[in-house]
Amino acid sequence: MSSIPARVYALFFVSVGLQVAAMAILPRTRGFTAPLPTLACAALFVCGIGVVARMYVSGAKLGIMSPLLAAVIPLGVIAIGILMYNESASPLRIALLVGACALIGGASMVP
Repeated sequence: MSSIPARVYALFFVSVGLQVAAMAILPRTRGFTAPLPTLACAALFVCGIGVVARMYVSGAKLGIMSPLLAAVIPLGVIAIGILMYNESASPLRIALLVGACALIGGASMVP
């Protein structure tokens, strides 16, 4: 298995941060009717996806990083929902979601 460049890890975390930030302000767009939050949300999403594109150009393996992104971003959004919007989350729900994301991440590592 080839090693993944450090730049790919940095781009991964930047992309996750941008996409989770976009999701955090999504409720404030009021269904994309509030212009400034909508513009900010769209810009964050576009930048986050742009960073993903740079990540793949920098040597990331599509079959490894895409499933990891698909697992980590929802966990970040769940944390935002709990911390910023006071959504309820039982320990069982959190454990099941973390377990599912761990399985997705682990499956992407299997040759």
